[in-house]
Amino acid sequence: MSSLSQNLPPTYRADVVNPVMRHLAAGDSSSIVGIGSVGKSNLLRFFRREDVRREYLGDAWNSYLFVYVDINKILKQSRWGLFELMLHQLLTELTNRGTEDVVLKAIDDLHQRATTLETRFLTLRYLDRAIGIVCSQLKLKLVFLIDEFDDLCRTMSASGFAALRALRDENKYRLMYVVATRLELKRLRDDVSEIEAFEELVVPQTIWLGPYAKNDADFMVHRLGSRYAQPLDDKMRLQVLKATGGHPGLMREGYAVARENGSGFFDILTRSPRVQDECQRLWLSLPGDEQKVMISLANNNAVLSDQREVLERLQRKGLVGGPWSEPDEIFSALFAHYIKQQEGTVKTHVVVDHHRHSVWVDGRKVSRLTPLEFKLISYLDEKRSQTCSRDDLARYLYPEDMSLDGDGVADNRLDSVVKRLRKRIEPDPKNPRYIVTVRGYGFCLDDKPGDK
Repeated sequence: MSSLSQNLPPTYRADVVNPVMRHLAAGDSSSIVGIGSVGKSNLLRFFRREDVRREYLGDAWNSYLFVYVDINKILKQSRWGLFELMLHQLLTELTNRGTEDVVLKAIDDLHQRATTLETRFLTLRYLDRAIGIVCSQLKLKLVFLIDEFDDLCRTMSASGFAALRALRDENKYRLMYVVATRLELKRLRDDVSEIEAFEELVVPQTIWLGPYAKNDADFMVHRLGSRYAQPLDDKMRLQVLKATGGHPGLMREGYAVARENGSGFFDILTRSPRVQDECQRLWLSLPGDEQKVMISLANNNAVLSDQREVLERLQRKGLVGGPWSEPDEIFSALFAHYIKQQEGTVKTHVVVDHHRHSVWVDGRKVSRLTPLEFKLISYLDEKRSQTCSRDDLARYLYPEDMSLDGDGVADNRLDSVVKRLRKRIEPDPKNPRYIVTVRGYGFCLDDKPGDK
């Protein structure tokens, strides 16, 4: 468990924790949708703390087993990968709980079979049996806290979602899911009807996670002041909160710059690379219709009547309104300043930031691109929607090796880079939707603007 989630008071994020716990007590699953860098992972880990369970579940606190499943640890983005990870984390949590050895051995055996090549196709059966041991034999209510679910939701087969629903139906009121995503589930699938059975299980209990509520934001600023032995006075603390809107990522940088620069901190903050990155992360996570409304608000323009529904969605996300702004104002002065610079931009699924050498896909920053991979995506971005010939790409990527032209070596190296890049940015690399092959000629970054 992270040090941050360990050191928080039990009342932390009560506006979100309380409704989720109420749903769990009733045997219902939940969906937590949160904008970038608002602490979804820390929140899910927070649920596992004993004092938190006591606070919200009362005398029944010890009859629940919370299992944190971080999709970043998945071995393969597939239903098998999810079920194996759920088994692994279930075993880990039972071990930490001090469960009797005979139970641990039984579930460890099931996990071993799930990772054995000859029997891994039965992983769903093994997970089903492990859940049965926990719910029936140990008499526990089992809660899987599934974090970073966006990419898997986009790519996992419909049968995986049907299996999750079937497991829950077999263990009704004893097995629940809490899934955390950046976007609503319906925005993560081209055909949401494929996951309808699972969606109707979690979506009716959707809780939005936005910037901190006032009490939590005050606590965090005081906590930063104590950690660095430099608390801010009340006036400066209020200026930081108004500038950042209580957004955790912005607050950390806002506090540091205010501590070092005093009352002139805002102009310095607007130029901070970390602030720019946080604002960019938020901006790129928004669909096109929400971006249009945010641009109107940032420029003090009236929201049109047919945009009111979008405005209400932004308010639920915590991006409009809040403790330090008016109901129809952008939640953070820093974010409003950033948005004023974005007017005229076009929403695309793949965004290449040439200045910062970063790539974003549907609001997710792609990590660990090699220089060659970034060079390729940059070239395709500059020629966006145009077909780039294999010869041109090879000449651009390997200018020193064009003597190899004609013997297939350059072609093989190009195909290797394309394959690696697709693994980084495509929801399903075997069926690419962004880096498209134009048979017999080359490749194209085919990324149409859209509201999704």
